[in-house]
Amino acid sequence: MSTAQHEKVSDYNKVFKEKDYDKRSKAAQKVTDNFYTLITKFYERGWGQSFHFAPRQKGEDFQASILRHEHHLSDQLKLGPKDKVLDVGCGIMGPARNIAKYSGANITGLTINQHQVNRCKELNAASEAKDLLQVQQGDFMDIPFPDNSFDKMYAIEALCHAPSILGVYQQISQKLKPAGTACFYQWALTDKYDPSNAEHVKAKEMIEYGNGITRLSTIQEINQAIDDAGFEKELSIDLAKHDAENNMPWYATLQSGWSLSQIKHTKVSRTFTHYLLRTLEAFGIAKKGVSRAQKILLVAADGLVAGGKLDIFTPMHMFVVRKKAN
Repeated sequence: MSTAQHEKVSDYNKVFKEKDYDKRSKAAQKVTDNFYTLITKFYERGWGQSFHFAPRQKGEDFQASILRHEHHLSDQLKLGPKDKVLDVGCGIMGPARNIAKYSGANITGLTINQHQVNRCKELNAASEAKDLLQVQQGDFMDIPFPDNSFDKMYAIEALCHAPSILGVYQQISQKLKPAGTACFYQWALTDKYDPSNAEHVKAKEMIEYGNGITRLSTIQEINQAIDDAGFEKELSIDLAKHDAENNMPWYATLQSGWSLSQIKHTKVSRTFTHYLLRTLEAFGIAKKGVSRAQKILLVAADGLVAGGKLDIFTPMHMFVVRKKAN
């Protein structure tokens, strides 16, 4: 890790020492940018090119469940070759490449992080769907395209980084064409979250710190923001609970049980990697500070498992919405 990146970890930690959520949210864009500069390589090596969870069947391969989840989103939007689509908070466009290949839709990815833009260009160029893919650096609180630009839009586990959930939905509405549709897989606190319960609060704070989120929203808050942004809501469902094909806990991949194909996802592997990186730093083989960045992800995984077991958090509440025709 370079000196600049080492300083990013320190800046990142400083933000999360602030307990006033309004003050913390003012740094949301910087936090998100720093977070993905620090951890994108870890995500790609440890999880794959699609940075999200998925409903999963017992015996189903992890990557197969990821692909099925992306195809489900495409089907909800009825994507086809004539559609011009924006992926809001695209990461390194793993989902976009899969969805473009599956649907034939033309997809533009939007990410605030320049490292991810560079990686998108590299991976898109090698994709079978390369002619359907573009990427744009930008902030989804000020989407850098004219109003009414896109037929359809989607966001996969990305809008949790927004400093204002209403503001990001208003931006999405402005950039959608009249009667255009959008689908979101949202991270959210469930109605079982109790802010007076110390165990609940600890899990929530671990999820926020470990995932670059200045403030998690509740499902109720997200529902209200969608209404206030003027969308017509066509579907609101927690796929972590209600998908009949989901017969494994969504957080199972992060737990200590393992198979040879999934060992890199487990707590044992994460802990081993952390101490390996510290050892490599001590011998000057790895750059100083890289283990500090990876430690953020250790907190993330433990917080997500705790939130899942307590049933206070979901990473895949699905909303399908439509912009009014007028």
